[in-house]
Amino acid sequence: MIISKQPDSKRLNEELVTLSVVDVLQEAEEVRTFRLDNSARQLAPHKAGMFLKVCLNIDGEEVWRSFTISSSPSRPDRIDITIKRNRQGQVGNYFFEHIRPGSKIQVKGPLGQFYFDPKLHTDPLVLLCAGIGITPMMSIIRYLYDSKQNNPCYLFYGARTHRDVIFDHETRQLITQMPGFQYFLTLSQPAPHWLGYCGYLNFDFILSKIPQVPMSRFFLCGPESFNHNFEEKLQTTGVPQSFIHTEQFHKKRKSK
Repeated sequence: MIISKQPDSKRLNEELVTLSVVDVLQEAEEVRTFRLDNSARQLAPHKAGMFLKVCLNIDGEEVWRSFTISSSPSRPDRIDITIKRNRQGQVGNYFFEHIRPGSKIQVKGPLGQFYFDPKLHTDPLVLLCAGIGITPMMSIIRYLYDSKQNNPCYLFYGARTHRDVIFDHETRQLITQMPGFQYFLTLSQPAPHWLGYCGYLNFDFILSKIPQVPMSRFFLCGPESFNHNFEEKLQTTGVPQSFIHTEQFHKKRKSK
């Protein structure tokens, strides 16, 4: 009998595979979700919060970028990556101008150490995010909904204007469908008719909404200063470092 070793999962996740785009969804003025066909299970199962590396050929040059998976791990046949367009950038513009249903995209993954683990993370969850940093949080929330997890979950989301808010309709629907889910949206540049919370996310506001801060598990996703400021303040209130998970956007991850 020949006994073969199981393939190393990390090496498997570093293999380049080609997936087809099956749908493109307009999420906000400059944000789209690109839905990939993974029905053949070329990508290994992911945990909520992980990302993909995308390889594009732009003008004969191989260009790599990383994008968080915004879809739930419980729906592995379709993998969503949600991209905010930067008019001065290269890859986001390429996606918006050239990628359509039927397009082929080369990807590696899933990858990353920023993720929700339902077996280990049984505590109340507090998700703090700004801008496009909501994408891994939506993967977590969608997974909680699909799997009927009982964790209390608080989503704090800071955006500039209401036109910049992503997944707002779905998130508000989930409030009525998930008894333990609460959603707090604040706008830094609200319109005059805006009746919700105003200003940037601040620590005192978050403390006023969470009953047991030191007993909660925190996921932070935003610019470096956003993550750093909240991480420092959480530690001063007694939250263990092991209960604080951070993912930084607006910085290129190493691709190879």
